[in-house]
Amino acid sequence: MARQNTWSRRWRPLFFAGTLAIVLTVDGADAALISSVSQELRGRPLPSFQSQTLDGQPFSSQSLFGKPIIVNFFASWCPVCSMELKDLQTLQPELRQRGVSVIEVLVDPVETPDTVDEARQQLARNPLPFPVVMMVPALRDVFGYEGFPATYFVKADGTFSTTLFGYQPVDQLRETALEIAGEGAAATTAPPSSPVPSGGVGRHPPWEKRPLLALIPAPWAQWHPLLVHFPIALLVLEAVFVCALLVRPNERVAQFSTWLLGAAVVSLVPTILTGIRDAGADLGPDSPFWNGLHDRLAHLFRLESSVSLHVLFGLAVTLIAGGRLAWRAWAGDRILRGGQRIAFTLVTLLGLWVLFGGGQVGGGISHR
Repeated sequence: MARQNTWSRRWRPLFFAGTLAIVLTVDGADAALISSVSQELRGRPLPSFQSQTLDGQPFSSQSLFGKPIIVNFFASWCPVCSMELKDLQTLQPELRQRGVSVIEVLVDPVETPDTVDEARQQLARNPLPFPVVMMVPALRDVFGYEGFPATYFVKADGTFSTTLFGYQPVDQLRETALEIAGEGAAATTAPPSSPVPSGGVGRHPPWEKRPLLALIPAPWAQWHPLLVHFPIALLVLEAVFVCALLVRPNERVAQFSTWLLGAAVVSLVPTILTGIRDAGADLGPDSPFWNGLHDRLAHLFRLESSVSLHVLFGLAVTLIAGGRLAWRAWAGDRILRGGQRIAFTLVTLLGLWVLFGGGQVGGGISHR
């Protein structure tokens, strides 16, 4: 009995951390197509279309003919879209001088109609320097719409050029814009490119060619991509020890693997907290954490988003890790014997497989 009480006291903090991690992993979706460059529409004429602007004014594609344009599809609640909007605003002075116009298409009316009113309020607080057009179903055929963010480049002769899917670095946006500006833009002798603000997306990291600078903490906009490596490493290492136990049971190895699993569950707490905070960093002037939490709760199962898939895989990994930790605490030394040892190993390998899936999806998501 005394041993059981000692065991209970030892594991109580880890149970608390694991429970907190599971609760906080209730995650949602940030819309993010996997980044890619497409030439599928190149050379095709832009069909005519009609819609209305954010303030209810009629909008026709006739007003776009005769000049190069960039058409960017975004969702109001999508952090990756917000990053790209900021990049386009950074390029706006240069684009204007080169005669390139930007049109923003808000996809909320089709994708998430319940967020349209909130989107209007958000854009009223932080207006964009570009016309904002409301998405209508007819635009799916006109642009071959696949998701968001997506940026379509149209030449002055009314034909499509390159299409960029997912988040793209600001240098990629600039390069593609210069291409259509050279195809009949009003001004082709603009001054050199405007510099990207310090720390902005698209700049080379300061430690390139000066590796010692990497040892100095940097003012990151996002911490989740860094912290997520700790639970990944701990879970992989713990799985190696569990497989070793399947071949040759050893109490000391079992105890060490248990502590690795506990450390992995605990490390999930800052990973999840920073993931929520990073998701809300571009969602308005309020607290990034609460913005991110609200966004994730409101868009939990948006499976067309690569980020939502990444989040759901992460949730599954957390639930499996937390469940295995509880199993280890309940079973004690029995985990080394008979069918429990085999079953626990299989569940561990399942968690590793899900971890691989989440990592593969996450690898296609751009982080700042």
